[in-house]
Parts: sequence; C-alpha cells; structure tokens
Amino acid sequence: MIKRLLEVRKLLKSKKPSFTRQDSYRYLKLGTAWRARKGRHNKFRMHRRGHTNPTPSYGSPVKVRGFHACGKKEVMIYNVSDLEIVNKADEVARISSTVGVKKRIDIVNNADKLNISILNPGILTLKAIKTALKKEKNAKAVKTVVPKVKKDTFYKDDNKDKDVSAKMESEKAETDDIKKTVK
Repeated sequence: MIKRLLEVRKLLKSKKPSFTRQDSYRYLKLGTAWRARKGRHNKFRMHRRGHTNPTPSYGSPVKVRGFHACGKKEVMIYNVSDLEIVNKADEVARISSTVGVKKRIDIVNNADKLNISILNPGILTLKAIKTALKKEKNAKAVKTVVPKVKKDTFYKDDNKDKDVSAKMESEKAETDDIKKTVK
C-alpha cells in the first residue's frame, strides 16, 4: 500500500511545475519562495490559461505525507537521548541543522550502535569519525610494533656500532697506505 502511494507521489511530483514568486527572476531581493498574487489584473490570481497556481491537486497522498523516499517516516533528532524515540522498523532519523559537529559525532556513533539509519550525518562528521578511527588504529599499531628492550642488549648494540665504526676506520687507513705505496 505505502509503496504504491510512494510511486503515485513520485509521479505527481514529476509533473508538478516549480511555483516561484512572480518577478523573482527580475529582482533578486524578492527571493523565489511562493507568494500569492494580489494584484487587481494579475493573470495568476484570475487563473488564466498558462498561469498555474499551487492547488491541492498537486499535493501528495495524505497517507505518505512526511515520508522519506525509502518509505519510512522521518524523525527530527536534536540530541543523543532523542534516538531512543526512533522506531527502527518504520522510522529514520534526520539530525537538526542547528546541531554542531561534536554532538553530531555522538549522535552518529550511538545510532550506529542502535542500528538506526541517519539521513544527513554530514560530511564533516563522517570525516571526523574516519580520522578518529585512523588514530585509534595507528595507536594500536604503534603499541604492537614497539618491542620491549632490555638494558643489557641495548648496551651491547651500542658496542657493536662502535666496533663497526672502528673496523671501517682501520680499513680506510689500510686503503690509504696502499694508495701511498702505489704512487
């Protein structure tokens, strides 16, 4: 039933013209939001042919008004506690535009845990979550890579480095002696 009504709504919306304010293309200060015409000789007000006005016939079926295209009702979310109100089966969450990034991150994380789909998580929110996950993975990787080193082995390695450098110096001296004898 709901799927059929959503298809009807989609068909109606495809035929609906865009209703804009008269002369909004001419004067930018007016804006494009619809305003009813009130002029005495206005053709839109008198419903002349070719001049369409918004009427109830352009509206969507009552049973699917306020539904998202996926067929579920939208619920506005303002904070984390509002997620408890959402019914997973037939509702989806939409975060209010006034909610900041910090609170959005909390809402998105809690919605993930509760398996609630969010329509507008926000690009900045998703980027922040990804960077936080990368930092956690890097921190775990660093902890596993760093081996425990005993003091005895640490000093032995230093001695090895000194021995190697001493050997290299002696080899250089020998090559210098050979070069002198050749000349």
